[in-house]
Amino acid sequence: MIARRTVLLSAAIVAALGLAACHKKDEAPAADPKAVAAAQAAIASPAWLRQHLPAQTVAYLRIPSPWAAIGGVPNGRPLDAALSSKAHLDTVARIRESMAKDKVLADLKLAPVVNLLLGDLRSPVEAVLIDPLGIPAPTSRVVLTAVLDVPSIEAFNARIASLDTTSPLLAAPLDAQGNGQLTGGGAIRYVVAEHRLWATQSAQEPSDKTKLDEVIATIGKSAPATAPVTLGTLEQRIDTSGEGLFGWVSVRGVGGVAAAQAGDSPLGKLPADFASKADAIAFGGGTVDGRAQFRVIVHAPQARLLQYLAPHAFAPDLKAAGEPRWAMTLSLPDAKAYKTFEDNLNLDFGQDAAKSYRAGVAKIKTRYGAEPADWFRWFGPEFLVFSDDAGLFFALRTPDRKDWYARIDSLAAKGWKTGVSTVDGTEVHWLYMPGPGTEDMPADADPTLKPLMALTGRLGGRSYWVEDGDWIVMAKVPQALSDRAAAKPDTSLDDWFKARAYPGNRTLVGYTATSRDAQREAYYSYLQILQFLGAASGADVDISRLPSAHTLNLPEKGVIGAAVEVDPETLAISFTYEQSPVELVGSVGGMGIVAGTAIVAAIAVPQYQNYMLRSQVSGALAAADAVKVAVAEHRQSTGKFPASNKAAGLGAPESLGNEYAGSVEVGPGGEIVVTMDATPPHKTDARLDSATLVLTPRVEGNAVSWGCSGEGVDAKYLPANCRDEPLLP
Repeated sequence: MIARRTVLLSAAIVAALGLAACHKKDEAPAADPKAVAAAQAAIASPAWLRQHLPAQTVAYLRIPSPWAAIGGVPNGRPLDAALSSKAHLDTVARIRESMAKDKVLADLKLAPVVNLLLGDLRSPVEAVLIDPLGIPAPTSRVVLTAVLDVPSIEAFNARIASLDTTSPLLAAPLDAQGNGQLTGGGAIRYVVAEHRLWATQSAQEPSDKTKLDEVIATIGKSAPATAPVTLGTLEQRIDTSGEGLFGWVSVRGVGGVAAAQAGDSPLGKLPADFASKADAIAFGGGTVDGRAQFRVIVHAPQARLLQYLAPHAFAPDLKAAGEPRWAMTLSLPDAKAYKTFEDNLNLDFGQDAAKSYRAGVAKIKTRYGAEPADWFRWFGPEFLVFSDDAGLFFALRTPDRKDWYARIDSLAAKGWKTGVSTVDGTEVHWLYMPGPGTEDMPADADPTLKPLMALTGRLGGRSYWVEDGDWIVMAKVPQALSDRAAAKPDTSLDDWFKARAYPGNRTLVGYTATSRDAQREAYYSYLQILQFLGAASGADVDISRLPSAHTLNLPEKGVIGAAVEVDPETLAISFTYEQSPVELVGSVGGMGIVAGTAIVAAIAVPQYQNYMLRSQVSGALAAADAVKVAVAEHRQSTGKFPASNKAAGLGAPESLGNEYAGSVEVGPGGEIVVTMDATPPHKTDARLDSATLVLTPRVEGNAVSWGCSGEGVDAKYLPANCRDEPLLP
């Protein structure tokens, strides 16, 4: 019996160890909540003011502490176990202690600022704007607070006095009770018992000790439930850690004013309607569902644009071959949403635009045998693009496939063809759709275009797909679909999206990909920062005392992504990553290409704009070419420069311009002034309107050369030969 018990006990221990090993392999160990709380208290505690916002709050801002910004504060992600360890806390404490004593930093006059930010500041900096009217106004009052590890009023005064600023922050040192005035007129207080700093100021109301007493009392009576509802709702989508960047502002009424002043738009009245319904904006980056996210959200309930675009379903019940590398999703309107859009065409775009739209839809129906209302009935709302072990595929839900197939068959007389082919044992559907041909040419079209139109009609387009439940899965070539069948898809896309906290139910268009070793790289980058801070402060920091990534069992795989999110009340842009936004520009799946393209565009667009402005200046200068010849000839024939257009035998200044120059005028001494004009039909950019190019004649022997300069135009837009350099005749 004893032997049997021993065997069972051994088996149980082995099983437990095996389960623990499996668990360790799959996910990082959870951090001890008590250790996390202690680490936050020692390094930077979560936001406090956020839990005490009064009902009159019209704006709130939370700025992370520097330690949180560099990734050193536990925030609900996999690195919490390392950041809450004793080895890490000892390292931070050693760095802070050295900073306070280091002579090199003191001699460089860096010590006061460094100590204030990395040593004294022990929380995010929080600010709230309060106004009884409920909207930001000149009477609004800003209140700022933060926790500082400063032991006394004397130490606080000494710290502020040591800051090397161009003007003093305080009108005078704080009194014995910790009260004082900012040089800008605001009231300030440091409460030693709580280590909390307060400051308040208003543009129109006085700020003093009494007013600060009132403000602190009001905030002390407030709780999370007293804050505006949209603030808490939107914060849950941006940061739940209390450590991240978060901002919220009420724009109630502001959007209506902007909408009233907005002009015409390609989107008709929808932008104005959206602006008038917007009542709050929130932004920031923090932790949501254990993931790092950055979002900008506009809250605009009842805006018609949101009703049209908001997704109505997201259930990607398909399977991928292995774990997908990346995926994109697009939510198509359903038939009901599209009908609502069509019914409001006159309201949103006006009768003329609605008439043109309906005429276009009629042409599409004639050409393709269907209109948008049919497409949204046949397809969607889910449309997916994903890459897995079998290749790249496009998947589209087809709720009424039978009717779609029937419509394809009815178009046979117009050259549409469809069928089923067998590729390596896999049945693949195909569709040939002819391109626009000679029959689509307008009656007054150039007859010589007929051969080209005949060629485009012949080329057409082909599609290949296989049926998978309610879905069709498409590929560029039929062989790829055979590859997919051979791979035997086994990974639920629905589960894959859910595991990534992908907001599919409100994602209009989104992208998500698998990153590799993001947590490890973030952790090791942070250790490098610790090493740098230790060296800069003269501290004896040994980062080898901190654990390795494999000891912490940091997850190998991570998530990066981006999305445009829409629901009936909000419009948002979001980015998801593991620890740092830098991950979004890494070479992870297709996201690296997307980010790289964005970076190139960010560089190229300004350069292109500069090029366009320079070309406009050069174009305007060209209007003076003939005038220079006339002025030079007058000088050679008379010995004098003409003093006017008439004297030079030229027409009025306005008659000599071109698409960029409004006028070219001859003045005393033969000087020529080219004035740029942005008034139609001239095409000059508004930034160059009324700029002048001045050409000054110079006699060199028997020839006339020209100096050139610009007025009212940035020198970087001037041609190289128009920067007070002589121009050849």
